[in-house]
This record gives sequence, C-alpha cells and structure tokens, in this order.
Amino acid sequence: MTRLVIVDGYNVIARRAGRSLAQIEDLEEARREIEDLLSQYRAMYGEDVIVVYDAHRRPGPGHVEEQAGVRIVFTESGETADARIERLVYDLRDEYREITVATSDAAEQQVALGGGALRISANELLVRLEKMREDIDRETQRHSAGDRRTLRDALTGDLANQLERWRRR
Repeated sequence: MTRLVIVDGYNVIARRAGRSLAQIEDLEEARREIEDLLSQYRAMYGEDVIVVYDAHRRPGPGHVEEQAGVRIVFTESGETADARIERLVYDLRDEYREITVATSDAAEQQVALGGGALRISANELLVRLEKMREDIDRETQRHSAGDRRTLRDALTGDLANQLERWRRR
C-alpha cells in the first residue's frame, strides 16, 4: 500500500463524542468503535492506518497491537501521542508515497506538515468516515435489492449475440 493515515486516536474520539475524554463514560467502547470504522476505511480505500493513543500519564510500557489490519499504538509512560506521531511520520516517510495525519491539535498539525505529511482535522476524518458509511450502505442496499449485473449485462450487443448463438448449438 502506498498511502498511510496516522490518527491521533483520543483527539478523534473526543471530536466524535463532542466532549472531553473525561466525560466519555466508556472509553474502551469508544476506541473499539473508531477502530472498527478505521478498519472499514482501510478495507474500502486501501490505505494503511495507524491509530496512536496517548498514554503518557499512565505508568508502564507502551504496546502495539493489530486488529483487522489497523495498527494500534499505545504510547509508553512519558511519551505523548504527538511525539510518537512525529516519529512515525519521520520513520515511515520513505515507505509510503503519502502520509496523512488526522488530528485537530494545532501543534501536531505543524509537526506533520514539517515532516512532509499531509494533515486533516479530526472533523475532516469524521466526515470521510461518514461518507464511507453512506457508500457502504448504498452498496449494500443496491446488492440486496437484486440490482446485480450479470456477465450478459457487461457484454456488447454483438458479442452477447454471438455467445447466445454458440450456446444454442
């Protein structure tokens, strides 16, 4: 894959919820929901996705896991998501044709741009995810309504007629 989206996870979750992280009742569920959406985004658009969660206020080592093709990074104690995202942009810039950082953190946006990455706000990412959901719903409805094309539909008239003559022989 030639494109990568790096997501400031908690920043996007807070924007999606319309409130601060402290006000979100089930943060684990909010993470799972955004990770599910990003997994669908990855599958639909063919872009790699890394979600970075800021754990700098919690003791302990960070860790990386992968779920449904999305790499999930929890920073280690003392490391901010901004710092990890900056390092990822720098470390991965030769592996990807295009890196986009999704965050509404102004300082992080400047770092992303300085590292050669594109940037979109958390709101812009949420708009992309909503459009993707609408596209998926539309495709699902189209297929469930029996609007399936056959091979005959894809053939030109002359070729379809020739194949039909051969079939009848």
